[in-house]
Amino acid sequence: MSQEQRTLLTRGMVAFGAVLVVGLVVGTFADLQIAHAVYAPNNPLVTFVSSLGLLPLAYPACILMGVLAQRSLASRKSQVLRMAGVVLCAVLAMAFGALITKATLSVLDGFGGLVGSELPTTYRLVIGCVVGVGLCAVGYNAGKANDSEDLARRVLMVVVVMAVSFAVVELVKSFMARPRPRLLFAGPEGVEFSPWYHRTEGAKELMAALGIEKDAFKSFPSGHSLQAAAFLTAFYGLSLVWPGMREKLGIALVVEVVFALLVMSCRMILGAHFLSDVSTGALVSVVAFLVLMRLEGRD
Repeated sequence: MSQEQRTLLTRGMVAFGAVLVVGLVVGTFADLQIAHAVYAPNNPLVTFVSSLGLLPLAYPACILMGVLAQRSLASRKSQVLRMAGVVLCAVLAMAFGALITKATLSVLDGFGGLVGSELPTTYRLVIGCVVGVGLCAVGYNAGKANDSEDLARRVLMVVVVMAVSFAVVELVKSFMARPRPRLLFAGPEGVEFSPWYHRTEGAKELMAALGIEKDAFKSFPSGHSLQAAAFLTAFYGLSLVWPGMREKLGIALVVEVVFALLVMSCRMILGAHFLSDVSTGALVSVVAFLVLMRLEGRD
């Protein structure tokens, strides 16, 4: 990637990040009012677009794990280390595929909401493992066709940045335990609105007493928004494998912003998140991409 492209992408993402910061500030003062105003569940089109937000991060990561597996097998290290690297990459690809497919086919957050039913968890995990291995194989074959000497290092950097951003959001979700708007609107006793910067106390007790699913207390920040806003990071990672994609990075930046904003809006309409939730989730991905560009710029 040229310095001009890196500068363009960085400036574009900084501008997008500024918009997200404004969204976070507005949400801080008007989260509940905005959530009430836009809430319109059970819309098939909105559900479909919302579900698409789960796709840009984990599935491309499965492909990149295949590239790392190929580079591990082709390295000059001992056979034990080479095979260990291949197995590790395959297992991680299966894990990525299983976790995201489980969510993608669910009723609450995925395409299962379009038909009102979902496959048993075991089936979804098995399908995800198969998908993960298949995408890993695609990456493996692509790695063999790419003669870049530093491909493994650069791909690994992308995967680590993506994984860390996802882990951060999931950890914060579990710690903050913020109730989702749709839970508040359902009116269960004892569940009250709390701003994004206040940790919800007694969430486990409420879940046990009222029979509420754990996912209902994972509003802040938004994982869908994180993954939707990871589109450019994933596209960049894939462009390392298929150099022809680098010419489309400018277009990918535009798609990133439009797609992320659409998914963020849909998550709010469905009552899954507040404005501050989606703004923060997407902002984590923007920061992750800027960190990636900073690391790349050191080469």
